[in-house]
Amino acid sequence: MMDTETAKPLTEKLNGGHSGNRPETGAAEDEINILELLYVFVKYKTLIIILCGLGFAGGHIAARIKGPTFIAEAVVTAKESERQSPNLGAFGAFGGLAGLNMAGNPGLDKIQLYLNSRGFNSELIEKYDLTTDIYAKLWPKVYRKFYDTISGRWNTDDGFTLGTPMQLAGAFNGILFKQTVTKEGTLELQVKSSDSLFSYRTLSITIEHLNHYIQNAVQTDAKDNVAYLERQLISIPDPLLREKLQEKIAAEIEKAMIVSKEAFKVLDRPFCYRIHKEKKLYPIAGAFAMFFVSSALLIFGHYIFGAGNTDSDSRKWVNMIRKELKRII
Repeated sequence: MMDTETAKPLTEKLNGGHSGNRPETGAAEDEINILELLYVFVKYKTLIIILCGLGFAGGHIAARIKGPTFIAEAVVTAKESERQSPNLGAFGAFGGLAGLNMAGNPGLDKIQLYLNSRGFNSELIEKYDLTTDIYAKLWPKVYRKFYDTISGRWNTDDGFTLGTPMQLAGAFNGILFKQTVTKEGTLELQVKSSDSLFSYRTLSITIEHLNHYIQNAVQTDAKDNVAYLERQLISIPDPLLREKLQEKIAAEIEKAMIVSKEAFKVLDRPFCYRIHKEKKLYPIAGAFAMFFVSSALLIFGHYIFGAGNTDSDSRKWVNMIRKELKRII
């Protein structure tokens, strides 16, 4: 007859090396069963479909409330220099001898500097009275609260202070206006808003003001340089130095003449078109969001309030989560 000590190892061998009637499967029971998750999806498929449909409808409504976006675009490029212009005569040759890039005419990099400067944007806002439009497009809640559309005035009795053009310049440049330099050497200007008239008007006046702004800056600089060089020319007797100064004076005069008509070339005049990507994006995003949220809640509910993970260790954590949920409720 086999004694107890001999039978025990034999029983452990028959049970996979563990004592008892079944092997230890606690680690396996703690793992998430894919088939169990599929069962949850199939069981609550109707609820998931309804919630996804609600998400799709909600996204569609949100897209309609937001409305389309109107984009005004224009393409400009730097003006080419006519170094040997017959109208300039010897001045054109002097400009070439001076080795000027574009004869002082601003390139795309300099045009971008003007567009990004607070000085240019503040002058644009003040000249064309864009303060109200900027508030209406960027801060609609503030606009509706403090602007009286009937009288056309701002209500400052409640301590509201209207931003100055210099303060609004950064917001105008960073949000409404975009510049992109292409490989072909062109500058694409773009204004986006929900108002087609605002987009088109803002881009048109920006190009118009930019032309005047650059003309004034270049011609003022050239005039000051010519005045300085002429003063130096009077006091210099050396004919070689006088000739060099005359060349520089000619170059400055040429620079002012080149921008006298236009500071840059507008290849494509402002045109406005409509986009509504949200019409497709929002409903799809809403449906996916509701799918993930509903799936997460159903799986959570299955494991907390259902039959998921019946292992003793898992059940301990489930009971603790239930206890905390009851405290919150």
